[in-house]
Parts: sequence; C-alpha cells; structure tokens
Amino acid sequence: MRRSGVVLTAVLVVAMTLTGCARPSGVGTTAIPDEVLLTEADLGDGARITDGGPGAAHPLPPQPCTTPSPTGPSPTGPSAAGPSSTGPSAAGPSPTGSEGATATAPSASTPSSTRSAAGAIPAPAGPTAERTINAAVGRYHVYEYVARYPAGAAEAALTRLRDELDRCARPTADERWKVLAVDSAGLLVLRDYQDGARSSAYYLGHAGDFLLAVLVVGEATTDGDPTTASSLGSTALTRAGGSRGVVAPPATPSGPPTWSTIQADVTAVRPGPDPRTLLLDVDLPAGHPECARDPRITYYTEEPGPDRQPDRIHANVVVDSARSGMTGGCPSRVTGEVRLRAPKPIGDRLVVLNYEAWARQGAAYRRCDSTVGCTPPADHCDPTWVIAAVQGLDVPRNSARNTERCDGAWLVLTLDTNSTVCGAGGRPGCEAPPSVHRYFLHWQEGGWRTVTRTQDPGCGDVLARRPEFPRSLCQDLPATW
Repeated sequence: MRRSGVVLTAVLVVAMTLTGCARPSGVGTTAIPDEVLLTEADLGDGARITDGGPGAAHPLPPQPCTTPSPTGPSPTGPSAAGPSSTGPSAAGPSPTGSEGATATAPSASTPSSTRSAAGAIPAPAGPTAERTINAAVGRYHVYEYVARYPAGAAEAALTRLRDELDRCARPTADERWKVLAVDSAGLLVLRDYQDGARSSAYYLGHAGDFLLAVLVVGEATTDGDPTTASSLGSTALTRAGGSRGVVAPPATPSGPPTWSTIQADVTAVRPGPDPRTLLLDVDLPAGHPECARDPRITYYTEEPGPDRQPDRIHANVVVDSARSGMTGGCPSRVTGEVRLRAPKPIGDRLVVLNYEAWARQGAAYRRCDSTVGCTPPADHCDPTWVIAAVQGLDVPRNSARNTERCDGAWLVLTLDTNSTVCGAGGRPGCEAPPSVHRYFLHWQEGGWRTVTRTQDPGCGDVLARRPEFPRSLCQDLPATW
C-alpha cells in the first residue's frame, strides 16, 4: 500500500542506550574497530563513509517506548549536512578510521506519559563501547550502529528491544512500528511516521558480544527501503562475526482465510491494444497463495479538467489479500497487470490512479510529481520547486522557511525546524527556541540536491564541498542560530 507525502534530523544522538540501558561512564568508540563495520565496498554506489549518527528523530538503536526530543538538527551529524533533499549527498573524503562524536540519548527505560512499562523485560547490562557510521547510498542514507556488550548481554538487549517493539508498536497517533521478518540473529523492522507519509527501515541483530542496527532512510524518496536494510543487515552480521541464519516461518492462522481489499501500487502505465484501454503494472504481495487475488479497478469516473483542460480519468486499483497484515506472511513481491477500459478513447487525458496522476509522454505514461505536478514551473526558483526541496529534507513538515538566494542553478534557504514544536499559534506552557540552519542546494537531474547544511556565516562550508559555488550568493550571509 502506498503512503503519500521525514521528520527533522534533530540533535545528534548516537544512541547510548538500548531501550533502557543507560550508558555507563567511560563508554567510548575506540573498542569498535573498522573491521566489524560495513565498508564502502559493502555499500557500493560510490558510498563515502563518515562517523556520526542520524539524530534523535531516528534513534539508533530504535527506542519505540521513548519520545524523541523536539529539537533541531545537529551540525555535528553526518557531514554536517544531513541527508540530501532529493539526491545523493556530496560527502567529502571518508575518515573511516576516525571516531564519531557521541552524546547521551534519552533513556528508553522511562516510558512517555502515554505508554505503560508494565510487563517490560528488565534492562540488561549496558554497552561497554559503541560507534555509528553513515553514508549516502543512491536514493537512501544508510547508518550502522554497533555496540559491544558484556558476555551474553547483547542477545538480552535485542530480546528487550523486541519486547519494546511489541509493547509500543503504536507509541503516538502518527507513528507505528512493525516487525516485517524475524531470523535466528535478529529482525527486520519498518517504522511509519508523520501519519504514514514517511517510513524508515531497520535491521536489528546480534553477533556474539556485538549488537548492531542498520537504518535506511530515504533521500530521493519519502521511504526507507526494507530490502536494502535486510541485505546490509546480513552483511553487517557477517562483518561482526555472526550470520543471519534461517528466517523464522510466520505464524499460520487457523480456520479459513479472511480476505480484505487493499490498495495496489501502480508502478507503470502504458497504452493498451486499442485507444480505450490502458495496461497498468501493479506491485502485489507474493510468496503464498493467499497473498493476492483479483487485482482490479473498483472505481472509475471522468471529471472536467481545470481551466478548460481535457477531462481527467480517476480510478482506484485494488487487490484482495488474506495475509497482508501478517508479519512475514508474504515474503516476496510480484508484478501483476490490470486493464483499465474507458467508454471513449483516452487520448492525452490525465489519468489519476489511487490519487496519483499519470501523464501521457510519447508511447508511455510518466508519474506526475506530487508537489510540482505534471507541468512543473520552468523557473527553478519558483516557490513550487522550493517547497518540493523542503519536503525532501529530513525536517518537520511546515518548518518556517526563507529563500535567501537563488539563481536557478544554486539555492540558499534557511529553515527553523523548531517553528512547529508548539503547534500552529503555540500552546500554553510550550517554549521552543529557534533552531535555524542554512541549506545550500544545487539544481541537478530535475530537482534541488543538498550540498551542505550549516549555521556558520559566509561561504566557508559550501565552498569546501563545491568550490564552484558563486561567492556572490554567500559571502555576506550571517550566521544562523
């Protein structure tokens, strides 16, 4: 099922607890050698590894029973820039052998006011050393957290984390944790947040005295990728001296299957054998006979287009499944085909499928951007493009923004990521000091890509990454706060 429309990269937290394990004094990173961590070759796609974690909004390891602190992005995070808005990060040379900054994480042993700690598994001994690395990998940003525990405590820590995932699967109204698969060494987890508009994927496992977590968040997409997290998780276990083993079989429900109708993701649209027909490729759950049946159109209508544009076709595409809500019930995916037949020739009309627009482009159709539409503005500095760039950043929705400079090829804007903490108009007793960062972006491949993020004045940070950046756009910029 498709989620439409990532949270802010908040104060750097290389998580010093595992769901309730307070960090003991003296814990450092020197005891986690490069040899047990993922390498740039493991990540591929030109990845450049640096030390540093994703921030409190994406705690490593996950802390489902703890509410992240609503603070702004940390300038000490990955490359000080955070994930790219819509494309690969322009990370500098990799100090793979260096030690990353650390900071105390919120204690997961103290549940928020909306959660109960009743029945929680007692906290095991805390880690004696830990380290977090990160790299931009294609459409995603990947983080790996590795912690060394006393003998036997790493497995106990993972068991307690699994318990928290069960007890706090829905910690807030707009957040949900879901275990997708379990194996003999760990588990694959999906976290939905911002009312399902965003997601991140984790693989959590242990190998001997090491506990590890691999996190994948989207850069050029709103969602992390469970497949990438699962694959890198297997490699991370091997690096740490373990192995993933065999995936545990899902529980088999008793009695006849209960079928439900779910939305089917449309992945491609192409003209059919006649002018009234379209062929739709749909992504379907698979791996069991009860995963999917009868993909089809359930709703069809035609409406006049705005401003005298041609009529639009609206349709919903669905499929029936008896195992879509079962952890590990449908371990694979398969492409199916659905035919959409209109009462009259379709021509160049816009086709809206499951609320996503598709436009004719030559002999095929392309998916329209949810922000800039099917006919994006020619001016790259248009607010439509700026909003699209902000929506691709790992910041809260509706963060206060200010476009400082734009020449069509380079964009400079500031974002106050604390502007929404107290809600629209504020609320009594809530105070949130500004947390303003400046973002430098470059126009590439049809969108704005983040170069770096800073709070420092002038051109120093951006020129260190992109020497060709025009000095006239940055030399008189003040520091932010």
